[in-house]
Amino acid sequence: MADDRKLIQNESGQGLPDRPAENAAVARCIRAYQRAYKTALDEDESKYSAQKAGEEAYLRALPPLSGYENIRDFIACITYSDLTEVISHPKADHFLESAKVALALVRYEPRQPGSASKRLGRPPKSATAEENK
Repeated sequence: MADDRKLIQNESGQGLPDRPAENAAVARCIRAYQRAYKTALDEDESKYSAQKAGEEAYLRALPPLSGYENIRDFIACITYSDLTEVISHPKADHFLESAKVALALVRYEPRQPGSASKRLGRPPKSATAEENK
């Protein structure tokens, strides 16, 4: 898409990077921001209104805070938005705190049947090692 490659202005007046994101979730959030921003500008809204529309679309595109991979992608999206000033730093801190809680709770999710966790520590002695004593 040609629109995805255009620089879109964020609140600081800087454009979002004109390169594809390596993380698919971040790329999805960027595209949501860009579409909403462009749509708002096409409807003769102010830059401020367009930025707010883009921010809302970006936040709606965030992955849910469930499961390790989604939480990891959520953190990547929020970090990107904080660095590019798509959302304000205090908002980003709030979202990252929520991600920390979700990530801590992932440890307590029930395991899937048949997925035994590996024991930590030394491996059991082999029969050959016992015979060599």
